[in-house]
Amino acid sequence: MSFRTVDLDYGAEKRQTTVAQGQEHELGTLGVLPDGRLFRYNFMDGAVTAGKLLQTSANVANHDMDLVTAIAAIGATSITVTLGATALAKDAAKDGYIYVNDLIGEGQMFKIGPHAAVDSAGSFACPIRDEGGVRTALDATSLCGIMYNPHNNVIIAPTTPTGDIVGLTVVDRADNTYGWGMINGRHPVWIYGTVIIGRSVTRSVTTAGAVDTYPITLTEGTPNTYVPGDVIVIGEVTLIVAVTADYGMVKFNINA
Repeated sequence: MSFRTVDLDYGAEKRQTTVAQGQEHELGTLGVLPDGRLFRYNFMDGAVTAGKLLQTSANVANHDMDLVTAIAAIGATSITVTLGATALAKDAAKDGYIYVNDLIGEGQMFKIGPHAAVDSAGSFACPIRDEGGVRTALDATSLCGIMYNPHNNVIIAPTTPTGDIVGLTVVDRADNTYGWGMINGRHPVWIYGTVIIGRSVTRSVTTAGAVDTYPITLTEGTPNTYVPGDVIVIGEVTLIVAVTADYGMVKFNINA
C-alpha cells in the first residue's frame, strides 16, 4: 500500500474495491488528478450515489474523551487507557489517533497502529506509530481520547452533524468498499434550496448528502450573518444555478 500522495489518471478516481479485493492505499491518502482535483482515499459505510457529501463516522462516546490513562514515559511506544462500556474490535482504531485531552501531557496526539480486540471497559494498550513515541510523559492524572480514522466508515452527510465533512462521492459507491472522495475542485452535487452563483454553500440541514446556500437564511442583498443551524463553508456555486433536487456545479474546498 502507498502511504503518500498518489497521482491518478482520469477515471481512476472512480475506482472502488471490495474488502475481498483488498485495500490499495492507506485511508486518507491524497490522490491528485492531472487537472488538480484532489481526493482522499476512504472506506464506505453504506451505499451512496454520486454527487453526495460524505461525513466521518459518528464518534463512540465511550472512547472519545476522558479515558483513564496509565503512566507513560517519554519515548513510550504505547499508551494504556481504560475504555468505557463499549468494546473495541480488532484494528477498529488502526490509523486513527489517540490524544491527551486533559491534565499532564495534554495537547499531544499520536497515530494508532494495528491492535487486538478489547472488551467493554477493558484495558487498551494503544500502539503508537509515531517515531519517538510519547514526547511529554503522562501520569495517572492524564486523560486521553480515541479518534477513529476520519476516512474509515464514512457515511452520507446527515442533516444534523455527527462529525465533519470529508469529501464528495464522484461515482455510485457500494457499501463496504474502498475508493476516493473528492475534497477540492469542481464537481456536480445534489442541491437543496435556492443557491446563488458565486456564493458559498454548506451541508443541507434538510436533505442528507445535499448542499444549501451559506448562511442557510441568506437573503440576496442583505449582509451575511451567522444564525443557529449554519455550519462550515465547503464550496462556492459556479457555472449555472441548479434548482432543488437537481445537481449543480460547485467548486469545493474541503479540509479533510
